Amino acid sequence: MPEVGPNTIPLGTDNDGRAVTVELESLRKHVAVFAGSGSGKTVLLRRIIEECALRGVSTIVLDPNNDLARLGDAWPVEPDGWWPGDDARSREYLAGSEVVVWTPGVSKGRPLTLEPFPDFAAVRDDRDELRLAVDTAVASLAPRARIDGESHVKDGRRAVLRETLMYFARHGGGDLDRLIELLADPPDDVLDLPSAGKHASYVASALSYARSNDPLFDGEGTVFDPNRLLTPTDGFRARVSVINLAGVPDENRPAFINRLQMALFSWIKRNPARDKPLSGLFVMDEAQTFIPSGKTTPCTESTRNLASQARKYGLGLVYATQAPRGIDNRITGNAATHVYGRVTVPAQMAAVQDMARARGGEPPKVAVLTAGQFYSSLEGQPMTRMTVPMCLSHHGAPLEDTEIVERARTRQ
Repeated sequence: MPEVGPNTIPLGTDNDGRAVTVELESLRKHVAVFAGSGSGKTVLLRRIIEECALRGVSTIVLDPNNDLARLGDAWPVEPDGWWPGDDARSREYLAGSEVVVWTPGVSKGRPLTLEPFPDFAAVRDDRDELRLAVDTAVASLAPRARIDGESHVKDGRRAVLRETLMYFARHGGGDLDRLIELLADPPDDVLDLPSAGKHASYVASALSYARSNDPLFDGEGTVFDPNRLLTPTDGFRARVSVINLAGVPDENRPAFINRLQMALFSWIKRNPARDKPLSGLFVMDEAQTFIPSGKTTPCTESTRNLASQARKYGLGLVYATQAPRGIDNRITGNAATHVYGRVTVPAQMAAVQDMARARGGEPPKVAVLTAGQFYSSLEGQPMTRMTVPMCLSHHGAPLEDTEIVERARTRQ
């Protein structure tokens, strides 16, 4: 493979065979990948994850399409598109990387559940970050408490929930039971609000019903702990935690991811990278379905908060989408690294060209690219056309649900 440094991730090679690279620490400033179906986007994401694992950086990756749970599978035969020496690198990656597949909502696999709000202890002493954490928790709980949307009554109920959460956060926090208890018997600070008792009783009942009706809301399974998902077992260099979303209904996925990101937000506060390039990597594929442009979802606020804080604490973020115009522009606008792959829909091609111009580059000819060819737009560097190598783990057809469960039951 092209020569690169120990803290450098190779993305591909340019037309002269030179390595196109990004520093590990630069991943703190986020990567946004824009490429349509059949472009090789998934191969690029996998290779970034694998190269990070080879350098001791663990990853949490969302798998909405059943095509990332093979990250622990060896190729049955050597594939086309490997760099020289990738056969040895593949063996090194597979031997040193602990790939664990998690299946929220699927008890037969490795179920994963999430707390409905973050650990406020990590931000209790910082007024601004406590406010952000409480606002994010309100955004997460509002749909469950049936107080999302706008109306005079809903505004009152949302205010009661927010003030109760603030009191809850400042006085030790706890679990959902504790929050419901506080809502059932509100503290004096909350009772000062108009009709507070009535509003609090409604929210307490709604949250109790939500817990009973939705197994993913404060449900059964291993409680999501970023430290658990990012810390490899002794003998491994890195852990790759694949969160398969097949067991999460489409309409519930943004709320699920919101709670996951709230937990990550709390974790990076307690576990900054300090002298390491990265504390971990978080990869969101099909980002347009979770943080769409022009529409607020339950995870919009937590995504923005995480993106604004991640670089300070050393968490790397990668967002990938087939729809360049379909993702929240506050996320893409803050990404220091852009990668553009094959796009053929005219509106999406225009979006890619507009983004490239805004970054001071020439509009890339994305429609003529073939699978595995991309344009990279790195911070402080000219746009470069590159060819991405095949991933080190087996890239086959999307797995069936039964195959996902089998991988989840067995650590690789």
